[in-house]
Amino acid sequence: MAVKVAVAGLDIGTSRVVAAVARSAAPGRSPVVGACPSLGVRKGVVVDVDGVARAVRQAVDLAARAAGVRVDAVHVGFSGQGVNVLTRRAEVPLGPQGRVTAGDVADALQMLRCADVPPGRIVLQVLPVEFSLDGVPFKGNPVGRRCSRLVLEARVITADSQLVERLIEGVTKAGLKAVEVIPGPVVAAEGVLRAAEKELGAALVDMGGGTTAVALFKGGALRDMAVIPVGGDHITADLAIGLRTSLGEAEEIKRGLGLEPRAGAGLAGEKGRDAGGVPVRAGTPFLAGDGLQAAGQIVAFRVQEILELVRETLGRLAGGPELPGGVVLCGGGSLLRGLAERAPGVLGLPVRVAQDPDVQAACWLARRAVKRAGLEGRRRQGIAAGIFAAFIT
Repeated sequence: MAVKVAVAGLDIGTSRVVAAVARSAAPGRSPVVGACPSLGVRKGVVVDVDGVARAVRQAVDLAARAAGVRVDAVHVGFSGQGVNVLTRRAEVPLGPQGRVTAGDVADALQMLRCADVPPGRIVLQVLPVEFSLDGVPFKGNPVGRRCSRLVLEARVITADSQLVERLIEGVTKAGLKAVEVIPGPVVAAEGVLRAAEKELGAALVDMGGGTTAVALFKGGALRDMAVIPVGGDHITADLAIGLRTSLGEAEEIKRGLGLEPRAGAGLAGEKGRDAGGVPVRAGTPFLAGDGLQAAGQIVAFRVQEILELVRETLGRLAGGPELPGGVVLCGGGSLLRGLAERAPGVLGLPVRVAQDPDVQAACWLARRAVKRAGLEGRRRQGIAAGIFAAFIT
């Protein structure tokens, strides 16, 4: 029996590479996920192409074997480092008795894909926001409507071309084809932000290992995004330095401790674990007595810094603190225990954590791959896929 060929979603992060395969025959089921430690990425930027290739191959193989498929191509997501969001408009004249066709909308999208961008940058995505027919805003599908002038407003996402080229090189060296490269936080937002949140104004905060991305949505569309070069790995490094321990043990301490130090914990017990279940190095003087409290302070100080940077970024992107939809946290860093309770007080906004936050980007990239494959199949059969199929760009 031949092995089915599938296209996967691939999220390349600083700490982990996550691959996900969604089955087209069962679109309601969760994608099958494979993950491994990341190699060759620092603060969201590829610094070792060969290392990236090895990690990508391992993650994709894990997901492919679990799903029982062969993966030859991937939709690639990354931290969003080096991304800019531009607002652009394209105008298509139709004449006095014009009527909008699917080709007119496709022409407008193509104009935006070919928009002038600064040297050294490349257009990754065009996200339509709103149509205008003879100067009147129009929500929905404009095909068939009469007008003499069609205008499309969209967000054009651009990125550093060298960063994108190195990502593609790493994927290619892993023996895979990169169908597209897009910011993971933008794709994850499609899965974790509710329609009402995006309409009223909300932010997705993707807390990764080396970076924290902030994507702002208003009026139902992406407004802007920024990437802060600080993430969960910095908490781990602070603990390793402060406790004079290894990065591996510091990571365990961070996961066990979170932002909720337990009373009565802190003394080394059997097999190097304290009474509260937090791993320690047996015989380390720093962790005796008040050591756990000190470790908790290290975590709290760095988390406070990250949240304050997020608050400043939100104020800059939103032009003020008004975000009725609040903040949704995702990414591996959002799994830190106690973060959801601490964040509202620092951000001054309601906060919730997405379900399965550490794999959302890869899973939604996989669903995107299935959707695009279905649209391409219908196009090959000559069936109109609908005007908003063009929005998957």
